This record gives sequence, structure tokens and C-alpha cells, in this order.
Amino acid sequence: MSSKNDSEEHINVKPESRLPRLKRWLLLGASTLCLISWLALGLGLVMDASRSMLLLLAAFAGLATEGLFWLAAAILGVTVFQAKRRIWSWLFRRSA
Repeated sequence: MSSKNDSEEHINVKPESRLPRLKRWLLLGASTLCLISWLALGLGLVMDASRSMLLLLAAFAGLATEGLFWLAAAILGVTVFQAKRRIWSWLFRRSA
């Protein structure tokens, strides 16, 4: 077995390539909100909530998810927008 130096095993990450702290917290907060909204919808389904409450929970979960996607796209850059558009066009393309 050959031994490697710690410097060879360590992967250098430039500070410029990492997301700034505020952006990371925004993404973490939005992800948490999205997860909580989906858990609330699931809990509402299990607890047999009223139809209006389920509709409200489903609408909130959908909006939270869409907001998370748009926030992530805004933080990560335009390429995410382009990839999302390509994915949707691929999913709904008409077969000839």
C-alpha cells in the first residue's frame, strides 16, 4: 500500500466557487418550508382533514415547491432555467 500525503488527498475548493452564506441560508429555509408543507399535506391526508383544508394544504405545498425551484434557479443561474425548459419540452413533446 502506498501512503499519500494529506495535501494530495485534500480537495481544494476555491472560496469563489462556494455559495455565499446568505444564499445557502435562503435555499435551506426555502427547502425546509417546502418539506414542512408537504409533510403537512401528508398529515392532513392521514388525519382525514376536510376537503377545503386539503385543498389549502395542497395549494400551499405546490406554491412552496414552485417557489423553491425559482429561488434555486435564481441563485444557481440561468442554466437551470434553460434546463427546466428543456425538461418540460421533452416531457410534453408530441410523438409523431
